[in-house]
Amino acid sequence: MSDEPVAINEADEQFAAQLADDLGRILGTGILIDELDLGPADDGPTKIRVLCLFDGGIETLEAEGATRLEASDRLVRAAAELRLALVSRRMIAPL
Repeated sequence: MSDEPVAINEADEQFAAQLADDLGRILGTGILIDELDLGPADDGPTKIRVLCLFDGGIETLEAEGATRLEASDRLVRAAAELRLALVSRRMIAPL
């Protein structure tokens, strides 16, 4: 298996853009989505990975599902949990 990037089609591009928008709304300002990997293009088992940069730190969110839609739903929940953890951390130890 090659590590070379694979060209994505328009549907993949739209899916990635929508997922990035959803994550951006949840994660809010101050968190940058640096990398988004949608996994395989077919509609089989999928692992989606996103690298987030914030407050000088890096957090990797990953989610797996039977389909991309299921994996993206799980990733959105993971993003919400990350945001909640960051808010809680700031309340306990403000910057």
